[in-house]
Amino acid sequence: MKITEVRCSGYRLPLKQPFTSSRVTMTHRELVLVEVNTSDGQSGTGWCTTAGVGAASAEALITGYLAPMLTGMDPRNTEQVWQRLWMECHAAGPGGITTLALSAIDIAMWDLKAKAAGEPLYRLLGGARSTVEVYASAINLHLSKDDLLAQTRGQLEEGYRAFKLKVGRPGLDEDRERVMAVRKLIGPDCQLMLDANQKWSPGEAIQRSRLLLEAAPLFLEEPLLSDTIDGHAALRTAIGMPIAAGEQLCNRFEFWNYIRAGALDFLQPDVWKVGGITEFVKIAALGAAAGIPVSPHGAAELSVHLAAALPNAMHVENIFGLNLFDFGATSAPLQISGGKHQLSDAPGHGVRFEKDALQAHKLIPGSTVDRKPLYHFSS
Repeated sequence: MKITEVRCSGYRLPLKQPFTSSRVTMTHRELVLVEVNTSDGQSGTGWCTTAGVGAASAEALITGYLAPMLTGMDPRNTEQVWQRLWMECHAAGPGGITTLALSAIDIAMWDLKAKAAGEPLYRLLGGARSTVEVYASAINLHLSKDDLLAQTRGQLEEGYRAFKLKVGRPGLDEDRERVMAVRKLIGPDCQLMLDANQKWSPGEAIQRSRLLLEAAPLFLEEPLLSDTIDGHAALRTAIGMPIAAGEQLCNRFEFWNYIRAGALDFLQPDVWKVGGITEFVKIAALGAAAGIPVSPHGAAELSVHLAAALPNAMHVENIFGLNLFDFGATSAPLQISGGKHQLSDAPGHGVRFEKDALQAHKLIPGSTVDRKPLYHFSS
């Protein structure tokens, strides 16, 4: 099996409603789609996404630099392919655009590898289980308390037993009032997670987090800027609340720096950002060696395979309104029942893209993207 052709396209997909967190207002999700064809007629699909910035650059890196190197390589040699591409673009930066581009290619390689083996991706990767827990995550920081409770009540009725809320409202007591109201609604036996989206300074995080301890959260996600490793370690010690982070980290070395600093209780790698499945598995192994579970961030369509494959991977995040199916990009949503997803036996990752629907949102190489700044700051 040899690679004969690599196709890459970028798309900018509008959200049905803006995604607003404590520091970010996202109006579009970007998608970079890679298709790899082989000499025996097989085809594999990979992709990465962004919060609205960078897809054109990742597409250009793949098309102009990385794709030509793949011709003639065997896609089943995923480690060989990954190492070659990693070293080729390492000088341009070991994370960010480079690992976004690597992720899209690597996911396509693993899709091909699983199809060649006639196995679903999760089983090829280890097959620790065939059913995974899924938790409800949503756009909710802007909602009133009543609307937030209505949203959570609807998720409860759908069978979810674990929930994640955004925190970071301006008033000191606003977060506590909302969080405690949700805890009362879901009861003590459901899991509750909180996400601050890097909103606070270290001192502010200590003050605000202590107000939320009574809600007994499973973890507090990204309380600080992701660059402040020592700050996360100090916060974890100061408040006695489990801390999670990882969606902004780009490779195993960045995760290792957090682990060795004693800064995290949960690792949250995003398979679209860290360099794909090859690197995700290594990050999970670091967590396993340190006794730290992996809670895959977003990317639900792929994260269900990763959570099912690896022994220290746990529940998967279902972000209502931000899954690829929500944009019409894929042909079918995840089948979630009672807060669980049953993996299919179909070979590969099983994600099918709707190319006709995507065409209207195609990025034009070299064009300027009409957009507002992603991050908002107090003046």
